[in-house]
Amino acid sequence: MLQAAIKFFGKHGSRHLGKRSSTLKEKVSKSNLNMLVELYIGKMILASLVGFFALLFSSFFALVYVFGMSHIFAAVASIALALAGGAVTALLFYFYPFHIIAMKKRSIDVNMPFAINHMAAIAISGVPPTAIFRLLSGIPEYGEVSKEAGRITRNIEVFGMDVTTSIKNVAERTPSPAFRQFLYSILATITTGGDVGKFLKNSAEEALFDYRIQRQKYIQTLSTYADFYTAVLIAAPLFFVSVLSVLALVGGQIFGMSIPDAIRLGTLVFLPLLNMTFIAFVHYTQPDI
Repeated sequence: MLQAAIKFFGKHGSRHLGKRSSTLKEKVSKSNLNMLVELYIGKMILASLVGFFALLFSSFFALVYVFGMSHIFAAVASIALALAGGAVTALLFYFYPFHIIAMKKRSIDVNMPFAINHMAAIAISGVPPTAIFRLLSGIPEYGEVSKEAGRITRNIEVFGMDVTTSIKNVAERTPSPAFRQFLYSILATITTGGDVGKFLKNSAEEALFDYRIQRQKYIQTLSTYADFYTAVLIAAPLFFVSVLSVLALVGGQIFGMSIPDAIRLGTLVFLPLLNMTFIAFVHYTQPDI
């Protein structure tokens, strides 16, 4: 019954989504959710409908029998809440593959320099590319890079693809443009009969050099942030507290508040909020290194 409902909503929902269905199909494929986009759309619509009716009846019951509101107002408010709940559920489903892809891309970009360096070390022994990817897939410390290598190995050993077709298949689906370029480069090296070991050595040196440059730039940026933090969130609050403490001896008000209350408000509310905002800013502006 449940599967039939999912298929029904997925079939009709895919038609009505139009171009968004194509975009979602691409993201579901790249996120490796192991699910057809029609089934995913069906689950999205079904979950939204369940959330809509659950919120509709529960909110109406709560507004009428718990808060004692009129039936008309409760009905209008319940419909509004149900529509909002259904819309939020649909949006969460729709953007979930985008979130998965972003997390995979971040993991790949962070671990790629070290994974390539490891591949170069393995290639020194003269092993073929299939063995390199097989060994890399068994190292979970490299995160999504290991999983991408595992997909290349799976395509070869389970699906019977040759190494070039397998690499091309994974390159087309990887969420990281940098890793896609690397796979296409190693694919070109294999196809043209080039030295894979030499290519991996050069790629490892280049990737580690870029990694060091990014680290240096970020350290310089952090130094600027530290100067800003010292001036705005340490020195300035101390100055204002000192000035307000002196004014408190004289008396008076600031924006209708007594000076001691203003000091408490700034110390207990505004200063912690500014610190949390600064921490969030530093966290979300840091590069993927």
